[in-house]
Amino acid sequence: MRGMLDAPAPLRLAALVALGVVSLLAACSDSSSDGLARPSGSSGASGSSGDPPDADGGSSGASSSGATSSGATSSSGATSSSGGPGALAAGKTTRTITAGGKSRTYVLVAPPAVATGKLPLVVALHGNGDQAQNFLTATGLEAQAAALGYIVAAPQGQSQQITIGQQTINVDWDAYRTPAQGNIDTPLLDAIVAELVQTGSVDTQKVSVYGYSQGGYLSFRWGMEASAKLSCAAVGAAASPGGSQLSAAAARKIPVSLQIGTGDSALANARSTKADLEGKGFPVDYREIQGAGHVPYPGDPKLPLQYCLSKSL
Repeated sequence: MRGMLDAPAPLRLAALVALGVVSLLAACSDSSSDGLARPSGSSGASGSSGDPPDADGGSSGASSSGATSSGATSSSGATSSSGGPGALAAGKTTRTITAGGKSRTYVLVAPPAVATGKLPLVVALHGNGDQAQNFLTATGLEAQAAALGYIVAAPQGQSQQITIGQQTINVDWDAYRTPAQGNIDTPLLDAIVAELVQTGSVDTQKVSVYGYSQGGYLSFRWGMEASAKLSCAAVGAAASPGGSQLSAAAARKIPVSLQIGTGDSALANARSTKADLEGKGFPVDYREIQGAGHVPYPGDPKLPLQYCLSKSL
């Protein structure tokens, strides 16, 4: 089983300066799985796919205005009434939403406690080549929703070929561009949060993002660029995709959890990101997992989640 991004050598691209995204890119040529263990019968290719140490995922903030919900379907395929404003019902649905000019889907899990009050919201971002449902299963995010009392929304990434400077790469999440430059993913995340807040079931003081690998880079970038409305960003096996410029542009010093294996090629970037954040006064929860590589998720995936759930705006 071969991974798309396992320990590739990052390339410095001067052209990123002109785009306002100073980062290191990997030369990626295909879109394989991120290698998280899949339960029997799950969809998606298996294998390992790492992300480069200095950029492979991320997001830029964008307004969610103009995004529309087009209803939801349950996991059994039946039409659900949870597609528009109104209190969420407990259970799991797959919703369809239009954002960034694209029709996209996300898996939504709401625990029974949603019937008694507003709950924290966790936006969960899978790695390259993975499926949203598999990510929820492999990390335990779905299973823990009831025990820890949070709503989780896991959008499905869209395989896309993007060009940054002279480099063309294949990714599930656009790490590098603004919506004006063609980013379709940050409008999606903004729209998902806006739609769920409209239901009245979300505690707006506790909205966090949790990402692994490519999704981890997206988690960091969106965490910085949407820091005014996010309570925390959890970044697994990834770091900043845009160097110190992303943290410098953040409207708020958002708490960040960084968890990475000592055998991950992103380790140097994670250490640099930690130093940058701490130097600027960001609260940082940092763990290096000795001997762990990029795949599977390094260490206990619950720890970054628990850290972020403890934070509020």
